[in-house]
Amino acid sequence: MTAWSDCNAKQSFGIAKCNFDQDTKPHRLNLDVGDTVIILKETTHWYYGYLQKAKETRGIFPKSYVHLCEYNIVNGEYCIQRTDIVEEITKVLLEWGGIAKSYFLSTNPNFQKIRRKINELNNNRSALISGNLPLDEMRKVKLQATAQIDTGNKLLGLDMVVRDESGDILDTNAICTTELYENHVNAVQRIEKANRLSSDRDLGRGHNKYSHNILLHVNAFVCKFMEDSDLLFTLFDGDTHKPISENYVVKWSRTGIARDIDQFDNNRVLFTDLSRNDLSISKMYLVCYAIRIGSMEVKDSMESKRTSMSIANSVLTAASRKHSQLSVNSNGSGGSTSEYLMRRPFGVACKDLTPIISKPEDFRGNLDLPFIMCEKDTLDGTLRKLIANKDIDKIESKMAVTFEVLRGDIKQIKEDFPRLVHTNVPVARKMGFPEVILPGDVRNDLYLTICSGEFARIAKTSEKNVEVTVCVSNEQGQLVPGVMSIGAGHAPIDEYKSVVYYHDDKPKWQETFKIHVPIEEFKQCHLRFTLKHRSSNEQKDRSEKPFGLAYVRLMQANGTTIPQGQHILAVYKIDHKKYDKTVANSYMDLPATTAELQGTKPSITGLSLLPKDQLTICVNLCSTKLTQSVSLLGLLHWSAHKETLEQSLNALSLVPGEEVVKFLQDILDALFNILVENDQPEKYDQLVFMSIIHLIETVSDLKYQHFLTVLDVYINESFSATLAYTKLMDVLMRNIRDAITPSEKSADGIELEESAAVRRLYKTTRYLHYVMKFVIRSRVLYAAMNCNTDYVDFATRLQELLKMFIDMIGCPSNLLKSEGALLKNLHIIATDLMEVFDQVHLSISIVEILEKFPKRRLTQSKMGCIKDFVETKLFSSPKCRAILLPVFCKHIKDHLESNDEIAECINIMNNILRLLYRSDVGPTHNDVRDIMIILLRQVMKAAHALDRDTGVVGQFIAIMLGILQRMDAQHYKYFVNDLHQQGELKDFIIEILLVFEELVSPHQKAVFPRDWMDMIMHQNTVILGALQQLSMVITDYFLCPVFDKQIWSNFFQCSIAFLVQSPLQLNDFNDNKRQIVFARYRDIRKDTAKEIRKMWFQLGKHKPKFVPQLVEPILEMSMIPETELRRETIPIFFDMMQCEYYSSRLELESYGDTKHNNAHHKGNFSEFKTAMIEKLDILIGAGKGDAEYKELFQKIMLEYCAAHNTLNVDGTSFVAMVTKLMDKLLEYRCIIQDESKENRMACTFSLLQFYSEVDLKEMYIRYVYKLCALHMEFENYTEAAFTLKLHTELLRWNDTELSPQLRSYRHSNCRTHRELKEALYFEIMDNFDKGMQWECAIDMCKVLAQQYEEEIYDYIKLAELLKRMAQFYEKILKEMRHTSEYFRVCFYGRGFPRMLQNRVYIFRGKEYERHSDFCSRLLVQHPQAELMQTLEPPGEDITHGDGQYIQVNKVEPIMDAAFAKFNDKIISNEIVKYFTSNNVQKFQFSRPFRDSTNGGSMDDVRHLWLERTELITQFPLPGILRWFPVVDTHTFKISPLERAVEIMKDTNKDIRQLVIVHQSDESLHINPLSMKLNGIVDPAVMGGFAKYEEAFLTDEYLEQHPDDKDLIEELKELIAMQIPLLSIAIRLHRQKAPDSLRALQDHLECCFSDMQQHVESRYGRKSCDLKIERDSVIMRRTNSFLPALFDSSNNRLSETSMGSSDSGLSKSTFLPRPPTNSIKSTLASLSFNTRPLGHSPSTKGNKHKDKTPAKRRSMKKDRDTLSLPVANCQWYTPPLTTITSTPEKEINTSINSLASASNSSLSGPKTPDPRVLTEELTPKRPLRSEKDKERRLSRPASIATPTATIKAFADTRSLSESSNRNSVETTDSTSEEDIRPPPLPAKTRDSTDFSSLTHSLDWNPNGYAMLNVLSSNATTTTTTSSSSTTIMTKTSSITNSTYEYLEATNFSLPGILDSSKPRPPTPPPKPMRHSKHIP
Repeated sequence: MTAWSDCNAKQSFGIAKCNFDQDTKPHRLNLDVGDTVIILKETTHWYYGYLQKAKETRGIFPKSYVHLCEYNIVNGEYCIQRTDIVEEITKVLLEWGGIAKSYFLSTNPNFQKIRRKINELNNNRSALISGNLPLDEMRKVKLQATAQIDTGNKLLGLDMVVRDESGDILDTNAICTTELYENHVNAVQRIEKANRLSSDRDLGRGHNKYSHNILLHVNAFVCKFMEDSDLLFTLFDGDTHKPISENYVVKWSRTGIARDIDQFDNNRVLFTDLSRNDLSISKMYLVCYAIRIGSMEVKDSMESKRTSMSIANSVLTAASRKHSQLSVNSNGSGGSTSEYLMRRPFGVACKDLTPIISKPEDFRGNLDLPFIMCEKDTLDGTLRKLIANKDIDKIESKMAVTFEVLRGDIKQIKEDFPRLVHTNVPVARKMGFPEVILPGDVRNDLYLTICSGEFARIAKTSEKNVEVTVCVSNEQGQLVPGVMSIGAGHAPIDEYKSVVYYHDDKPKWQETFKIHVPIEEFKQCHLRFTLKHRSSNEQKDRSEKPFGLAYVRLMQANGTTIPQGQHILAVYKIDHKKYDKTVANSYMDLPATTAELQGTKPSITGLSLLPKDQLTICVNLCSTKLTQSVSLLGLLHWSAHKETLEQSLNALSLVPGEEVVKFLQDILDALFNILVENDQPEKYDQLVFMSIIHLIETVSDLKYQHFLTVLDVYINESFSATLAYTKLMDVLMRNIRDAITPSEKSADGIELEESAAVRRLYKTTRYLHYVMKFVIRSRVLYAAMNCNTDYVDFATRLQELLKMFIDMIGCPSNLLKSEGALLKNLHIIATDLMEVFDQVHLSISIVEILEKFPKRRLTQSKMGCIKDFVETKLFSSPKCRAILLPVFCKHIKDHLESNDEIAECINIMNNILRLLYRSDVGPTHNDVRDIMIILLRQVMKAAHALDRDTGVVGQFIAIMLGILQRMDAQHYKYFVNDLHQQGELKDFIIEILLVFEELVSPHQKAVFPRDWMDMIMHQNTVILGALQQLSMVITDYFLCPVFDKQIWSNFFQCSIAFLVQSPLQLNDFNDNKRQIVFARYRDIRKDTAKEIRKMWFQLGKHKPKFVPQLVEPILEMSMIPETELRRETIPIFFDMMQCEYYSSRLELESYGDTKHNNAHHKGNFSEFKTAMIEKLDILIGAGKGDAEYKELFQKIMLEYCAAHNTLNVDGTSFVAMVTKLMDKLLEYRCIIQDESKENRMACTFSLLQFYSEVDLKEMYIRYVYKLCALHMEFENYTEAAFTLKLHTELLRWNDTELSPQLRSYRHSNCRTHRELKEALYFEIMDNFDKGMQWECAIDMCKVLAQQYEEEIYDYIKLAELLKRMAQFYEKILKEMRHTSEYFRVCFYGRGFPRMLQNRVYIFRGKEYERHSDFCSRLLVQHPQAELMQTLEPPGEDITHGDGQYIQVNKVEPIMDAAFAKFNDKIISNEIVKYFTSNNVQKFQFSRPFRDSTNGGSMDDVRHLWLERTELITQFPLPGILRWFPVVDTHTFKISPLERAVEIMKDTNKDIRQLVIVHQSDESLHINPLSMKLNGIVDPAVMGGFAKYEEAFLTDEYLEQHPDDKDLIEELKELIAMQIPLLSIAIRLHRQKAPDSLRALQDHLECCFSDMQQHVESRYGRKSCDLKIERDSVIMRRTNSFLPALFDSSNNRLSETSMGSSDSGLSKSTFLPRPPTNSIKSTLASLSFNTRPLGHSPSTKGNKHKDKTPAKRRSMKKDRDTLSLPVANCQWYTPPLTTITSTPEKEINTSINSLASASNSSLSGPKTPDPRVLTEELTPKRPLRSEKDKERRLSRPASIATPTATIKAFADTRSLSESSNRNSVETTDSTSEEDIRPPPLPAKTRDSTDFSSLTHSLDWNPNGYAMLNVLSSNATTTTTTSSSSTTIMTKTSSITNSTYEYLEATNFSLPGILDSSKPRPPTPPPKPMRHSKHIP
């Protein structure tokens, strides 16, 4: 059994490093990578625990899947223990990740930038977590990460993080306000710099700008080596051709391995002490001298080859590469004596560093140094040659080095770059002093250069091979070991051997090396030079001895060192036989240089002068301890040379600064000894004093300013002149006295020149602080020795000195420079004087000095002095601060008032506040009081007065907040008392509240940027504390006995503005920011709300004064999404209700009087109610509030109302009303940004209704114009006009002044009711005109006309108005306008907005918008919705589900009963057409269904019923919306008999209207009349009304349906009434028919005769009011108007088709369709049969027709099985039993449409005979199979899909109808959408060209082929559409969801083409004048 044990505490937290998923096994805990797990128990290989994110689930998991981590527990949660920076990066990455995702989805251009930053941060985080970085890299990565975080936050608009210099986040609570502000400013600059700088930006601390260093790393050398070599690297000045730095020696071995193990893989050196001048020289080179160490001649052996060495890798594998190895002798002396070695020149390499230093970033990686061999030239000559070589880049031999410039002193570099500059990296110093000499930098380096030599030949016939050996010897001539250095990286050597040049008597070595002799031995040492000839023969060389000797002393006789520069040394020949080696220093008596010879030839035993030989050397001494100045030595030894003391003191000013600072302490000791000990004080004291001043001046120079530390150390530790203070003070006072004594002036009173005393005083005051340091230190030492016995005397003398300072300032002479210098140093003097003088008296003296200055004199220096004093130790003392601070504040106030030295004042105040925030400066209560009293108001005024764009505003605000931050309750009490006594308390309260409000107001420009989160939250914390204090002040001083409304109002306004500001709304922040704000500053909104609530309830009887005014701010406050805050605030509203309710209705009475007289109660809260409604609209519209607020408001307010007896009813009603309003406003806010314009308009309309109900005119009008603007945006001009009418209804026709609530921003210049109403009327008329609602515009004109005519009698306006009115009337008759269609739309499901859920609407469609287009537009607006496929009501699963379902079908408007006056009147169709579809409120649609209960035949019309639904909308359409909800629905059934009656009524009306139209206009084409009459008297297919007779007019039917007797009688009456109408129509046809139609006329008369006989015999004879005579009918127009069968609403295929709709509507209205008919409708009207007259329909006939070439074939096989067309139907249900009816309308419509089309194509009154179309329309179309033919011919007869031939001119009213009763298209409309067969095939290039068809349709006298095509050519039948009076022969196109696109061009009436006579294309006819719309 497995043993489980408790985990170690360190092993209880881990991170899953792999997925673990074993659900199938028990007790397993699933892990995902990155999950945090808490481990409870463990066993050998398993852990038991739980996930931190799912603590309830526990299980086991493998140990190997988890990485254990150290952890911390924070707020009960386990967190990985990380460093602060890693933790910050982790949080930042989480926060940025979500934002980056949103950026990616929105294709934000900043996505790539933030993505790169995220990757970099992730890499930095990995590096920091790894723990593999050294300290300097760790700090660098940390700074890089913080820079990335800061710049990324800036890019994303997140809050800025305030950091210190090391990148750590500052604790904002531990610093004062002004310091916090400064840190924010620094952070901004840091971020800008990080954004601006490149990758090599200096992120570290500030470096020493005076010190520069170059780090050199030697990587590789490509050259051929056969012997060891020394490589000497140095920095070289190309201008002076001298080295700048010491050498760096790399020891190169011929074997390829470094001889010195320390240099193995460590060939680097640091060149230091370089100044800016060194780096800025025109040409700086890196030079390498290669010196071979070996024999005179190179020993070239077979083993020598090119070797290579990579310093970095030690080994190079590519043997073919030309590399080399370096070797150096360890001591540089040629090794042991047994070895034949010498230093021989090898070559030189160099590289110009000037461009590299200027732009180091461009030269990363290796640098190549070209290398050339010396051959026979010297090293120096080779260097010159190399520098001058223009083809330097072509040199193959090269040396590879790495080069880097580092800034800062050596100590700082080692701290910042320990990885680069570790302890064993050699340092090569500059051969001279650095730009700044550091006090601890002790040097005593002598750089000796062996320049050249001249050696005469003695016994040799050839030149010598001279080698110079240099050593350092002492006075005894003994060698001093280890004091010479060939360069850095090389061990010290005993003697130096020069390079040997072969056969050169005048060698030029130019070899430099360093000699470092200890200072104590320097004076006794000298340099000895031994000259030796080196033979190329090794044996001879061994016997060679030195032939010459030279020497030079390091110290001269006068005590100075050897002078700088060249020295030519005398060479003495050594006679080895005579030379006594035992006396090593015997040569010391000989002259050393040629200058000392003075023409003599000295000699001693063994040494004789070589007159022609000489050796030239150059000396460069860099010593901080040895001097070359004689004057300086004379001063230092003044006691031995008192006679030259004055000269030495005067000469001190000529000594170079380097010498002065080297001996600073010694000089000071000498000067003070002279000052104290001299016997002539009058003569020497002033000289010594000025010498001290000169010394201080020298040390203060920029180059030597580091020696100020040495001076301070000297004063504090080495200075010992105890009596010096008296003499210094005496000289100082004397100088002041001399300067303030009036100087000599010229006659005109102008000073001749600045006196010496004034100049001396200025020089003294410049360095007065150091003089006083000496005085004070001397006094301290003296007091220590004498127990401070004479303090009084000293204090008196010091007081006199201070008094003289005051006198100097008050002196009228020109001492401005001295006074400025005094002010500059006064703070230092005062700080030092604290040690020896009473601090209080000192502070008083300082105040007197400052006060002595005139106001406008040295203001800048004075403020600088004050600034410096604030930072002194004196100001940190509470006693001194009590004296100094008020004076300082007074000066600051004066400058602020005069707007002078603002920046300095700000700095001083910042420093004061920073100091007072410290804990080590004693009590600060009184100091804060002084600042508060003197400066607070002035700072507030300055901050308020300045422009927000200026940078100092933020500083002033920070100072103000800093003062308020330090103020406690006692301060406020003291301050308020002080202001109250001065009578300025009210002004202060108003000022500070105004400043607070402007700080937090969103309408003002923010003082602090939005991303300064810490600064803003700190500001809010301070303001809250101030408001809490001010609330008590206001309550105490401005409530009783005198109430000040302004202050209370300002307080509420300020407090609420503070509360609702965005930086306090934690709910709007992300989780990370919310946690940070809450942890640092908590949620201060609750405290603010409690303060406001407390103040409100303290108002007492004064509450009514604030009720309307405070509603909006408190309402805004209560909407803050914080539940506790809302609960605190909402009860205030109930209190407001009470206040107004119980307030006095008498204005003069106060609130309190109502307590005594209840009759004076106002008794309502109307003002509060109005304000509440108005402000709710504004605030919720601005995004405030939510559904939770609405519910909480309702709950709390109802509880209060229920508990109140008086306000129970009214209050509850008010709460319900407000809740309803909030509901609507929240919905409006949610939808107003919706893309659906219908939703936006509906919400606006809903609010419009609400404000109408509550009678808020201002809000009502506001939403009227919002709705109008929406309509205008979408060009709904009609609806916009109706919307504007709502405003006019609120206005009267009088000259009453407009109230503010009724004004219109559109007509702001209107001042009275009449002006505004008139202006609105004209605007409404313009919109009606644009919307083609001219009838409505006329109604508006009539109202205006009445006003002009009867009220104001303005006939000019009346005349203009009547002209416009006439235009409207004319437009009604002449301009074409489209009749909009209406659609029923049902929105099912909870997914829709609440106002749409499960509601039914009637929509008014756009112009020419069909059903399919409307559905598409609706689905675009609701992309989530699904279009339902049936008209059946949905179930609860849909209505209560979360989905969105839309049901759409077309409806027909029902004309209002008020317009029945048009019946039986001869009126233009254009007049009547308007009223059929406008101002309608009732709509209907019908669905057919089959009554199969009696088992009737499907073709029996007795079983064809209609289900008709009538809908009533809330308002008439069109109206202020394009849709309105349905308020009532009524569904009923239409029996077949009622349907027959409707059809007969419509047919009679059509005949009557045709007769009237043709009688009124003789130019109309006869074809429509011909086709109509033919369809009625000879119904070929449908059977005409004979079907009705068979079905209904039988005794059997009457017995079965006795209740239908009246309908049967009406049907008989209608049939009988048709005969006289037909009679007149046929007679009219005979008059107008051309000869070519005589046969048709005869046929019509024959058929009519039979029909007349039949009808009159059965139903009697009837008469008609129409007459055939021309003048029997009075026509009111000259233009022709076609009957309703040409209208778009009547585009049916047959008169009696009931398969799709009810034809009982709009048959008497004539609505011409505009000339945009689809080609479908045109082709449908052109379907004819070519069979002969009288041929009965038969199968044989059909077969014969199928063989004709003109036969059209259907492309849809599926259509063949349908009895009715369903081309555009979208929903189908299983077919019901089909019954047969005998309607006739469709066929007649087809005929009439054909007639209309043919008529429109004619240009003259005479109609040519038509031609019969016999050619096949698409000859290329494939033929139909025989099987398809049989199936097609077997279908039942139908007009929509006719297959049987139709008997010529027979009754066509028999129709087989479909049973798709659920089709959404099934309406009362008879448009082409209802019956749409397949369209014709698209016309192709090779199809028959119909463009040549003539418009002249010649009649075939042999038969009526033209009309016979109607039925027999069934395959060419398409949807019939109504035609206009003139059908344009333009291109028309339609789109069908089932069939392909069809297009036809210039289509005309079909006829038989004469193939032998091709006709040219016929151009389209011109449009009619009155037709504006041309598609």
